[in-house]
Amino acid sequence: MKKFVRVLTPAALCVLLCCTLVACGASSGASKNADPNTVTTKASGEYAAGTHHAVVKVEGYDPFTIELYADYAPVTVANFCDLAQSGYYDGLKFYRIVEGFCLQGGTKGNSSAGNDATLPPIIGEFYENDVDNPLADEFRRGTVAMARTGVYNSAKTTFFITLATTENVSQSLDGQYAAFGQIDDADMQTVDAIVKDYLKYATGEMGAINNPKDMPVIEYITIQD
Repeated sequence: MKKFVRVLTPAALCVLLCCTLVACGASSGASKNADPNTVTTKASGEYAAGTHHAVVKVEGYDPFTIELYADYAPVTVANFCDLAQSGYYDGLKFYRIVEGFCLQGGTKGNSSAGNDATLPPIIGEFYENDVDNPLADEFRRGTVAMARTGVYNSAKTTFFITLATTENVSQSLDGQYAAFGQIDDADMQTVDAIVKDYLKYATGEMGAINNPKDMPVIEYITIQD
């Protein structure tokens, strides 16, 4: 495992707080770990190992592909693939854009309060939660990870895409969020186009898009292999 020593700048602290609270609506009194009896901690099925590929189609844009690394984050990848295969993400939206930081969405309710109560949370596969996940040790442009609350084991469906490789992104996310995939430079051009077109609507607190009519729509996410 990678050992992290952080001296956060004020900007990095702000971004970390932003990501933690906006992810799924954490309460300030939440503990770092949820009840282990209610958290999915084991991966099973065809997506629990190996490398897979998810194709994301946003309305009005070319599809882009996420390469998924189940050998690093088996529970996260299996959960994401199962949701995608079930059609869960079809018609959901990206509800948050922070320029130079992330594009986030993928939950019913299309807001930070939309943590789906019908689904169990999954274990947070990252260093600070005592899980070895090299992909989560160094966030860079195009990394895809699960959003969460202040509770480490609280992620369900919401995911985010990092938009840059910067010190603030690294200090805010490294070892603290379950990275599970990567988008290559060519396909990040599509993500950049989405961000460029919709950033003007992200005027709410911590980059929230307040009007659902102004949110990018996920037509579908399919798993290729």
